[in-house]
Parts: sequence; C-alpha cells; structure tokens
Amino acid sequence: MTAPSAPEERPVASTELSTLLAGLGREATARVRRAIRPLGLGAQQYLVLSQLKELGPTSQARLALALGMDPSNLATLAGELVDRGLVDRCRNESDRRRYELTLTPAGTTLLSRAADAIGETEHELLGALDADQVRQLVALLRRTADGIDLCPTADDSSCSE
Repeated sequence: MTAPSAPEERPVASTELSTLLAGLGREATARVRRAIRPLGLGAQQYLVLSQLKELGPTSQARLALALGMDPSNLATLAGELVDRGLVDRCRNESDRRRYELTLTPAGTTLLSRAADAIGETEHELLGALDADQVRQLVALLRRTADGIDLCPTADDSSCSE
C-alpha cells in the first residue's frame, strides 16, 4: 500500500506578474460589482464609503487624493451619497472653503453589509489558498500598496491636502 501523495504543485507559469495582477484585478472587480449591486451600490460609491471609514471624518480634498480621484468627480459621488443619507457633508469649521465628509450610521450599516458580501466573493476568489497564504498575500499587497501610496489608512500622514 502506498502513502497518499501531497497535492501536486503546478509549475510557475511564465506569465508576467503585471498580466496576472491585471487579470486578477479585473476578476475581483467584476465579482465585487456583482456582490454589491443588490445593495444599490456601485463600485466607486463603495470605494468612497470604505475609504471614508478608513480615514474617518476628512475633507473632500483629502479623500479625493486618497482615492486618486478627480475632486470634481468625488464631489458628484459625495453628493449622491449625501442624498441617500450615507454620508454627511458640512463646511470645515477652520476653513469654510472646504467640505468635510463623515460616514453616517446608515452608511456604516450599508458598508458592513457590503463588506460581508465582498468577503464571501473574496473567499471564493482565494479558494486555492489556505488561511496563512491569504494572510501573507494580504500583507504583501498592503506593503506594495503602501510603497506607492495607494489606499492610505487613517494613520498615514503622507496623505496631505
């Protein structure tokens, strides 16, 4: 009787890293859009809400910078989210020319529901990895994103207005 063999490792393909990342990015984006569509959220709206949660109350200008988004496009998206009661927008007390955005309780609730839906689709997408590999992948992607100032976090002081 022979011992059971370990799962066979596939040889690493010669596909460029950028091609793999681009393909996975497209697939992840498509899955996320399908997951949040029933909640009445578009991908950009979700990104605005999630980045706002990460940064906390912040200026529209800082949020646009954090998202790499044109400020006028963000103003339009923020207006839609304000109209839906998901975000509050008010003048900054110290600089009346600037708007400050804050996630509302309704926005927090919807964001939580969206995160649950996205978590399910991410679990499916990363099904070939075990939990340690997923943690390692996330850590490496976070380190790479931090290296190019992508998706800054609340404690990231490099994101200025």
